[in-house]
Amino acid sequence: MTTNQPKLLIQKVYVLKIRTYGDEDDVYVFHEYRDACEKAFEYFNMLQEDTDPVAQIKELEDWLFEYERGYLTIFSTNIQ
Repeated sequence: MTTNQPKLLIQKVYVLKIRTYGDEDDVYVFHEYRDACEKAFEYFNMLQEDTDPVAQIKELEDWLFEYERGYLTIFSTNIQ
């Protein structure tokens, strides 16, 4: 007995959860990790031409925490 159920497509996405101190979280979903990193720098108006968001995301996260400017986290998850 066969069923004609559609196949479930599972897709990996990256979730950026971000905020400035005192504000509510904003949440963005991306297909690429690099895009999530770039958005984090844009969010805090810190993206410059010579910025490599992927290489420098940890430094941004540390700086935000140290100077109490905001918070960010990027994690991956699978969606259907």
